[in-house]
Amino acid sequence: MRLRSDPVVRLRALVLAAYCVNGFCLSAWNVRLAAIGEQTGLDAAGLGRFLMAGAIGTLVTIPVAGRWVARAGSRRVYGLATVGFVVAYLALAAAIALGAVWPLLAANALHGAAFALTNVPQSVLGTQAERRVGRSILSQFHAAYSIAAALGAALGGLAATAGLGPAPQLLALAVLAGAARTAVWSGLRGAGTLDPLPARPVPPSGPDEEPTPRGRRTGVWLETSTLLLGTVVFGAALSEGAANNWITPTLIDAFPVDEGTAATAVSVFLVAQTLGRIAGGRLVDRFGATVALVTSGLVSTAGVVLFAAAPVLWLCWVGAGVWGLGAALSVPVAISVAARGGDAPTRIAAVTSLSSLANIAGPPLIGAAADAVGLRWAVGAVGVVLLAGAVAGRFAARDRRPRIAPVRAEPQPVDAAG
Repeated sequence: MRLRSDPVVRLRALVLAAYCVNGFCLSAWNVRLAAIGEQTGLDAAGLGRFLMAGAIGTLVTIPVAGRWVARAGSRRVYGLATVGFVVAYLALAAAIALGAVWPLLAANALHGAAFALTNVPQSVLGTQAERRVGRSILSQFHAAYSIAAALGAALGGLAATAGLGPAPQLLALAVLAGAARTAVWSGLRGAGTLDPLPARPVPPSGPDEEPTPRGRRTGVWLETSTLLLGTVVFGAALSEGAANNWITPTLIDAFPVDEGTAATAVSVFLVAQTLGRIAGGRLVDRFGATVALVTSGLVSTAGVVLFAAAPVLWLCWVGAGVWGLGAALSVPVAISVAARGGDAPTRIAAVTSLSSLANIAGPPLIGAAADAVGLRWAVGAVGVVLLAGAVAGRFAARDRRPRIAPVRAEPQPVDAAG
């Protein structure tokens, strides 16, 4: 069987499975937030604190995850994350059943930490698979994540319709996630990958110059290229969070529509984003990472502005579609570029930490802006951050390799000692 004989195909399939499992499980219980709030007595503000606990767990853990992956390998850290997810699901189920708020917050913080311990090795393995294949495929993994997330949300909705409470659903997810993730972890033992890239920073002024003293003191976290890529990821994460959380209430506030009709705009956004991720790799290979990052930022900005300023409902749907299409490539391309500079785990951790920061700061900032100027203006202001990301993208990839060339090195097992 080709999957068994070709380590590159095997690694690609395993990374794809890892993204699918992560997206499916996360969405399957996130759609039950209303039921979780009802059973634990949390109002909207309380649910906001619940979500923030998860984001804080992720933000705190990401720097550690980068170091652990660099030292212990992706497979070992992914295995640790699997244990963390199972324990988090069991703890969430117990806290919901007991109606205990503080244990619920602690369980979601653990879930956020497990997410970080998955996201970094998963991204590292994705960039390794991309290098082995020799073309841009990381966006396809993100597309698989989106598709699996939609399926997970649908299953969560079916569970709610069938009268299954969130606690029993989380118990089932603990079993499912444990089994699926263990299968991925086991498969990674013999999958093909590359030796890590040398942990040498590439300064923005030129690849042949020595790192500055400041770069030696602070590592990759404060390098100009890392901060620029982080700006891109921050804007993209803020944009995606705004789309998922605020499109529906914005349309309800601006037009005489019900919740179901307004929610279709979110579906338009997600479908456009997924299609862009499926097809976007070829565009990256043809035009390069810089063009992809700048174009993504500009298209997203145009979509946000059109959505926020449209005088009629159908134009809002068009804006949501343009917004989603622009949001497709920013994160996967930024992660791919970050991994090309050496010390991939640390660089990926540094860049993706800005995504967690956006998840923490975004909801309260948009909410406060909405109280001051209204929801449409508050959502439209996200375009300013996206525009800053487009400018950052113009310079973030200029000293990175513009194309991904296939690497012909002999494959080695992924963390075989793990």
